[in-house]
Parts: sequence; C-alpha cells; structure tokens
Amino acid sequence: MKTFSFEGRSGELISLEPFNELILSWNGYRPPQGRWVFYVSLYNGSWSPYIKYAEWGAASQKTFQRSLSNISTHQDVIAPQKGYATGFRYVVKSEEGASLNTLHNISIFCRDTALFEIKPPQNLSSICLERVFPHSQMALSHPRHRDLCSPTSTTAAINFLLKKKEVNPLEIAQKVHDSEFDIYGNWILNTAAAYEALGGNYQTFVARLPDFTFVHQQLIKALPVIVSVKGPLPGAPLPYERGHLILLIGYSDGQVLCMDPAFNTDAETLISYPLEPFLEAWGARRNLAYLFISNSYRG
Repeated sequence: MKTFSFEGRSGELISLEPFNELILSWNGYRPPQGRWVFYVSLYNGSWSPYIKYAEWGAASQKTFQRSLSNISTHQDVIAPQKGYATGFRYVVKSEEGASLNTLHNISIFCRDTALFEIKPPQNLSSICLERVFPHSQMALSHPRHRDLCSPTSTTAAINFLLKKKEVNPLEIAQKVHDSEFDIYGNWILNTAAAYEALGGNYQTFVARLPDFTFVHQQLIKALPVIVSVKGPLPGAPLPYERGHLILLIGYSDGQVLCMDPAFNTDAETLISYPLEPFLEAWGARRNLAYLFISNSYRG
C-alpha cells in the first residue's frame, strides 16, 4: 500500500514506482464561505496539465469526469490516459473568499492496478469491536435510502469512534452528496465528512488495502474499517451487483463480522459473512477501504 501524506496546500513527488491509479483524500474543516478546489498533475518524463479533481465548499461538494493531455479523472480516481505515471503533484486553491487555514493534511494513494491479488490471511485471532451503534439505510426517512450505504456506514464508524450515537446518517448524506454525479457514495467526500465529524482526532482517507491482515491489524487497534464489496454474500439481503459499502467490526473463526446497512432494521445489520466469499466480493472492488487512523495531535 502506497499512501503519501502532506501538510500543505501543494506537494510533489517523483521517481516513484510506476502507477496507473491515484486517489487524493483531504482532511480539514469545511470553509464557511467559498470553496476549496483540488488539482492534480501526473509525471512520466514530463508533467501533464493540472486537472480539476474536486470542489469542497460551504454549500456543496463535487468531483469531475475530465480528460486532458495524458491525464483523466472520474469521480474519485485519477489515471494517466496511456501507460503509467512515476510522479504526481497537487495544488489546492481557494475561491470566493475561502480560507485554506483549516486544511490540515492531504493523503495520496497510488498503485499499479495490474499487481492486485486476493490473499487469504493466516492464523488471525478473534476480535470484535464493542459498542457499535448499528444503522440501517433502509430504515432512513429519505427518498433515496437505497443509495445511502456509504454515508450510513460512515456514520456508524463515526459514532463508534465518538463512543456515542451522536451523528445521524442523514446529516452525513447531505454533506457527502456529489452534486456533479448526484450520488452519495463518493469515497473521498465521505472520508472528508468523517474527519470533520470526528473533530480532527482521526486522519481519514481512502486506499486499497494489500490484504485482510491489514484490516485485522486496524481492528486490533479498535479502529473500524469501511470496505466496498461487489457480488453475492451468503445471507446478505441483496446481491450487491454494484459497489456496496459496509463497516467491518471484527473477525472470528473464519467469519468477518460486519455492520451491513442494507438490512431493513438496525438490529439486523450486525451480521457475519464467511471469509472466502467476503474476500471475493471485496476483491471485486480491489480491496477498497475507508481508513481511520488515530490523530490525537490535531484539534
């Protein structure tokens, strides 16, 4: 897993191992006026133009689908149009009076998509996070509750880390709605909202994980992990033919313990899935995850 962290409004790295996918996450407090605009450029012998990646502001948030010379972006992901990149740079600009003083850090994940493989873990101990507050997306009073798996899972992670049922999934849904694509499942917008709700005490970002052992290590640290799955899971309420986000809260005897928001009631969402089909479904989404890393030095 290759994730790089920066603490400024601009940054640059070159001479990296070749990659063909990049995801930029940010942590900060939303500006009360105006917006932040994120731009990324890729390097492979020469720099591509900067491409607009995301906007995050007082009233809305969105990502883009665009193509320029040897760089393209679609929602969360930036990629070279041909071949691989060996470097990246980013810049964050302010518009309409937005201050960048509350931008705390940038996390950039990049990888070679051809190197992915599903790796079954070995000899994992049992672990289960206690006092997880379950949330069903289907029970929410929202006309598009079926589309709210990501903000609902994100809310459950936030409330677990806050140790109280303080945040409502509908509040998070409003803060993560991507106005460009009219979706609620944009990964980077969900982790940005989580950082704010957690008061800056956790670094939150998107990555693709090397294996389930990494998840287990997070759970041992009492840190939940949100993952995207695609495809059937034994006992699941739906076939998950598209990407679906669930919260991982434990592991025991070949079973992955989850809070799956697709069930009709809060109580039903606490479910376990057999490890092998879970790894297949997670692997179909190339092990995508939202991570929460303790960050107590930030206020």
